[in-house]
Amino acid sequence: MIHEPAHAKSAADRTQPSNPKDRIVSIDVIRGIAIAGILLINLGYFLSQAGQTEDPVGTDAVIWQVVDDIALGKFHFVFAFLFGTGVRIFLSRLRAKHRSTWVYVRRMIILIAAGIINSALGGIDVLASYGVLALLLLPLTRLPRWAFVILGVAAATVPDVLQLASSLGDLQPPALLFPILSYVRTLGHMMLGFWLTGLGLYSAATRIPVTGLFVLSLLGSVPIWIWTTAAGTGSTEAHEIAFRTALVPGLMYITGLILLLRTRLGRKSLSFLRLYGRMAFSNYLGQTVVCVLVIPLLTAHGHVSAAAGLIVWAVIIIAQCAFSTVWLRFFRYGPLEWLWRCGTYWELTPLRYAAETRSESASQT
Repeated sequence: MIHEPAHAKSAADRTQPSNPKDRIVSIDVIRGIAIAGILLINLGYFLSQAGQTEDPVGTDAVIWQVVDDIALGKFHFVFAFLFGTGVRIFLSRLRAKHRSTWVYVRRMIILIAAGIINSALGGIDVLASYGVLALLLLPLTRLPRWAFVILGVAAATVPDVLQLASSLGDLQPPALLFPILSYVRTLGHMMLGFWLTGLGLYSAATRIPVTGLFVLSLLGSVPIWIWTTAAGTGSTEAHEIAFRTALVPGLMYITGLILLLRTRLGRKSLSFLRLYGRMAFSNYLGQTVVCVLVIPLLTAHGHVSAAAGLIVWAVIIIAQCAFSTVWLRFFRYGPLEWLWRCGTYWELTPLRYAAETRSESASQT
């Protein structure tokens, strides 16, 4: 069952923010982890853009291989999966508020524009492609459920199988097919998130066997990690295997985090990521700005080791978590989230908390 507001807002108050109680905390936390994981992978790109282009060797090669094993492709899967979750929830709330689907279209056009800006700043961007794919996803939601599920599963798995067969075997599909498969793959990840959210994945009363999915994906991840290790540290084959099999450990991360967040210890230990995940849009673009400005300063003083890169990553994440916590004590949305919402509804939404609600917000953060 999709998490819905207690009551639909009238046209008079539709610019008011969603009740914080309507948010699904586990989604915010998992989204925060995904954003942190994507930065971990993108560090290599930012280092190369800053002039550090030599292949890692020795300890650096081992560390970056471990990063690949843990993060490469996995957090992009999680991010795309959660994007599909967000589409499901957003469309459901649009219907509850009796709003036009054109609101959704406008929202995605704004996302595409933001992605173009992010690319212009020098970052690796997924926002523009996500916006385009989300527009393609909209008519697919009209399909019968069985057709949607079959298409989603096929889109999420077949491209990886074909590209693995091409990279490690003798299959030679047309070169033009590869970029198409990449987009189809991401669309499939979104469709999986859309579908499983509709079945109540994040609800304690879900019909989905979350524990069973976690165990199966964990058991599937072990031979994948062994296969990656056997391919050789830092090898192209290891990189390709880690990326093309990311769906299995990615699903393990999602289901494992859902189970962990059902426990008091899990909720308490990961609560600092909730507000970080609520400001995912701002933090994602913020990572590009920080890395484009800071990393060239570091490489100018010599080689940045893998260990130093991990320290840079941790400092950025900690700083963004702190900023998100402070910002959301005073404001309802992150800065870019607010602009996105205003553009989505084409109406000015209050940004600051009213005096009587600020204390409540502080207690929740």
